[in-house]
Amino acid sequence: MKKKNLLTLVAAFATVIATSMATSACIFYFYQPEEPESLRDK
Repeated sequence: MKKKNLLTLVAAFATVIATSMATSACIFYFYQPEEPESLRDK
């Protein structure tokens, strides 16, 4: 019974970590830096 409780706790912790990583990845995905003048089409 204790092993099941431990696995449940580990699964919950892993879910929280995965959710926080996915959220931070979405923030960086939408970041668009300004294009340098030297790379722009003329």
